[in-house]
Amino acid sequence: MAQQTQQKHIFVSYAREDEEFAQRLNKSLLESGQIPWHDRKNIKPGDNYQEKIDTALRNAEAVLVVMSPQAARSQYVTYEWAFAYGAGVRVIPVVVKKQTKLHPRLIAINYIDFTTRTGSPWVDLRNALMPVLPSTMPIGPELRAKFSLDHGKPEQRGNYYVIDVYIHDPPPGATQVTYEFLDETLKIRKWTTKSVTTGFKFTILSNGETLLTASIRTPGKKKPLRIACPLLEALKFGHGSSPKPPIAKAIRKIGQSRTT
Repeated sequence: MAQQTQQKHIFVSYAREDEEFAQRLNKSLLESGQIPWHDRKNIKPGDNYQEKIDTALRNAEAVLVVMSPQAARSQYVTYEWAFAYGAGVRVIPVVVKKQTKLHPRLIAINYIDFTTRTGSPWVDLRNALMPVLPSTMPIGPELRAKFSLDHGKPEQRGNYYVIDVYIHDPPPGATQVTYEFLDETLKIRKWTTKSVTTGFKFTILSNGETLLTASIRTPGKKKPLRIACPLLEALKFGHGSSPKPPIAKAIRKIGQSRTT
């Protein structure tokens, strides 16, 4: 007897100011046979909030990001779509208010515009949620990270881990990378490196989860290529699926503490 595969859910990311539209979106998803996932419904008292969010993002068929000026300023909304992007999950921006300034990474994605009276955004949304075959998924540069090791254990300076961030498979001819952390507690949040031979490796100190972005400059390109990834996912990419116990423990500690 053939086993029936379980249908994946659609993660709905939104700012609290846009909850009314998010509810309309949930209803539309249900009517089209999709399974919506959002925190108000799926996280129960006593659950580990961040763990539930990360698991739901990682296992989603796609992430719909309800974008408005409030959502664009929300660190939590930014974290959710960047986490999904870093985990290889489809991210679909849904613009619901005019004068919404999209992050450069989202601008590169074909978004659905609900702010205009022309067109058929609800139909466009349903079409966008049609499955994408793995062979059609784009492959490109990835933002990765590794702990600096001291006798096999992650090196620490005080309460901070020493972490090397780098670009895996950078674009041919790339000459410079500027890294930026979404962490308001830092006095300096941007660092630039031209270390081409090391994959643009740069060493940072961190003790918690945060969003990391990279702006990659290549001669002949008018605009730099921008990519984003949560630090936790970058570490998982860098150390692989079976890290040694000291490294796995440090990765868990990073995931349990958010700097934002």
